[in-house]
Amino acid sequence: MKLETEPSIRFDELLPDGRVAHCEEAVRQEYANCCFSAGHVTGIDPDTLYLRLEKDGEDTITHFLRPDEMSAILFAGAGALWAQQVAELPESEGASDDQER
Repeated sequence: MKLETEPSIRFDELLPDGRVAHCEEAVRQEYANCCFSAGHVTGIDPDTLYLRLEKDGEDTITHFLRPDEMSAILFAGAGALWAQQVAELPESEGASDDQER
């Protein structure tokens, strides 16, 4: 993850409707073949955040989002991870149908 002491990465992106999104990276997670980053964006209200997905050999994807949309992505991702972890639990550790709720 990018440390706060590192210089911010800033970039502009021209949207199809002619508006220019002025972006400043807040967080970055790099892997051997891809990078995920997110940050603040100005100039394209109501979108104030961005999520950028970069993967070797593929076009970079940048999504411009409102705060509630970013929250929905985080919620969906957390839910998927949680469901995967529960599915991988041995049956004796997970909830069974005959347990009281």
